[in-house]
Amino acid sequence: MSQAVSNAGESAGVRADVYAAGAVCWRERGGVLEVLLVHRPKYNDWSWPKGKVEPGETLPETAVREVAEETGYRIHLGIPLPAARYTVGKRLDKHVSYWAAQVKSDVLPAPENPKEIDEAAWCPAQTALSRLSAHADREQLTRLMQAHATGSLFTWPFILVRHGKAFPRAKWHETESVRPLLGLGTVQAMALTGLLSAWKIKRVYSSPWKRCVATVKPIAAALGKNVRLLAPLSEKAHTLAPQKTVKTIEKLLLKEQPAVVCTHRPVLPSILHVLGEHAPAGVRAELPQEDPYLHPGEVLIAHVRRGPVPRIVALERFRPIDG
Repeated sequence: MSQAVSNAGESAGVRADVYAAGAVCWRERGGVLEVLLVHRPKYNDWSWPKGKVEPGETLPETAVREVAEETGYRIHLGIPLPAARYTVGKRLDKHVSYWAAQVKSDVLPAPENPKEIDEAAWCPAQTALSRLSAHADREQLTRLMQAHATGSLFTWPFILVRHGKAFPRAKWHETESVRPLLGLGTVQAMALTGLLSAWKIKRVYSSPWKRCVATVKPIAAALGKNVRLLAPLSEKAHTLAPQKTVKTIEKLLLKEQPAVVCTHRPVLPSILHVLGEHAPAGVRAELPQEDPYLHPGEVLIAHVRRGPVPRIVALERFRPIDG
């Protein structure tokens, strides 16, 4: 991820010649859903803040950076929105990923470069439908409006991580709990800091075993958080009492605190089962169904709707460099 992924689209499972990303920034004013449009003087059009991926970036990182540059707002990503795909230049296939992003600041938008974006304006979502210059941009807005109507814009991220590439089990002759990451696993762990910075994270949880802790320690340090060790996330504890693992995940979902949870491949089926219990059939079908479920260092993000009963309304997966 981030510096560990040579092709930004590969981590998100998409392929194109050109990659870009952006966000539909939103807020509520007097019960009315408003969205932020930007005006590009070069094209004299109104669109969403977005831009091309820079070297070493993942698509989520690009979305956050571009919104900051074009509007002045520092955002965290919410639910994914429909991507755009079209041809540019000499028949180059361009992919643009989008996310919803709530803006709570009352500060007026302030684009960095007036030559690229000379105005950023808030307007009611219904008005934006006719103000957007490109008809295709309405697809993201329509999805956003639907999510708002069902309360699905108010979400928090439950981020599940399988630990990075570890020293081979068959070649390890010491205590299993201290089996370490390989060099590749360390690179994957460091790369998480870039990718996961796109989401607001308040807690970092991990199996107590060395390879899991080492996987999330860099992102915890970057966020200024401690890694909280949860014994039921370890392989041994899960084998002895899988229901304790299930109860642990249930409790985390009820906390409604944006969190990263790092564990092992054998533990994943129990956690994925819990997530499936809190998801409608369409979303549940997107969960990994077969072993190994997630690759070493891979990330699954479940967007959980706030409320008395946790409800997962969207899922995303990001794959790391695999060597």
